[in-house]
Amino acid sequence: MKEDKKTLTLYGSFLGGYDADAKDSLWEKQSNLFRSFWKSKIMVLNDKELDDSEIDEIVRILDKSGKGSTPSSEAVAKAMIAQGAWRRMFREIKNDVKYSTLLNNIFTESDLGKKASLIDQLYKLNENNKNNLTGPSGNAVNTMLAAWDSAKNLSVVSLYDRKKVVDYFEFKDAPNFETDTIGKRTVFSNNAIITGFQALGINASARTISRFLYSPNIKHEWKIDVQVSEVKKGKVEVSIPDDSSITSTSVKDKKPRESIKMQALLASIGEKMGLEIWIPKNDRGLVMEYWHPKEKSLLSKLPLNYDSATMGTIEWIDVLWIHGRSIERAFEVEHTTSIYSGILRMADLKALQPNLDIKTYIVAPSERREDVFRELTRPVFSLLEGKPLSEFCSYISYDSLQELEKHPYLEHTRPEVVDEYAERAAID
Repeated sequence: MKEDKKTLTLYGSFLGGYDADAKDSLWEKQSNLFRSFWKSKIMVLNDKELDDSEIDEIVRILDKSGKGSTPSSEAVAKAMIAQGAWRRMFREIKNDVKYSTLLNNIFTESDLGKKASLIDQLYKLNENNKNNLTGPSGNAVNTMLAAWDSAKNLSVVSLYDRKKVVDYFEFKDAPNFETDTIGKRTVFSNNAIITGFQALGINASARTISRFLYSPNIKHEWKIDVQVSEVKKGKVEVSIPDDSSITSTSVKDKKPRESIKMQALLASIGEKMGLEIWIPKNDRGLVMEYWHPKEKSLLSKLPLNYDSATMGTIEWIDVLWIHGRSIERAFEVEHTTSIYSGILRMADLKALQPNLDIKTYIVAPSERREDVFRELTRPVFSLLEGKPLSEFCSYISYDSLQELEKHPYLEHTRPEVVDEYAERAAID
């Protein structure tokens, strides 16, 4: 294993500011709350619908970004799952005994091989559903496992992060992250990391190990993605995408039909909220095949006063919701293989106007979710002046956007409702 003495020294420093016994005791109570909810609300067969408040109480245990959480709240992790997605997920699980039974078996199974097989069965059962329960990173299942028993299940919920931990510390008996099944990767990565630390002489709970891994003491050692090559005086130089060539290209060639539909859906949702809508001029023809704006809903000119470089970026953002002379929300729809251009445009906007406080979103298919998070958390974007890109730019799946469109009270709802359907990238 790598640098045993250094790791032990860093762990000792970490414990100087972390009361492991007190935190483990707190998490025993948190786990009891989650298990009680599971047994009394999910596993009980009745027709009583789960209400938002009782789900939200549990989401605050699961997800640092849960509705009602505070900086001092104790949650498993930043699970990168929207509030609305958690609500829909738990309702689906409760209403389908196949899901609730299988998950219950996963939580309670102690044999590692059998647990891995059960997780594979869950992924097979859920493969055609887009409910955030299963995905390549394993976030939802690992988050719930950690809530069920925080002493034995890591709060390192992303399999991508687990691979980095295993590789950095050179832990033995780890799964093959390329060829093993999702069940084996989930179960045996958890086991390899815990037993790896035990071999170092660190006999701590899974929760304590997880908090150590994400602490400033050691996180920068293992959680390395890409190197930043061009940074000057603490600022990142970001180029403005050159869209001049688009003017001579038909919109139909530029964007897939599904992307245009999502632009139209965003425009329709914003319009129902009483907002004005901006669509780039070269996209309007196709967007208006699916969205028929009311009088004065679609702006012909942006009512903004920025320099030419800033306006040259803003005008090409796929959808803007405008109220008066301010941008309420900004959306980039990314459907094709590359999801970098929309993210770069949002970074450009922040680089050009560091004090501009606009919530921005990348809208993409569910299968592109991990790609979006990977790009949002690139180290180069963490160096933007003000705050990292991942703190003001979130992800919305096509499915979540379609759920938002069904919200029964859109006409009486403020733009903040979008955040219940958006997902934030984990940065710790």
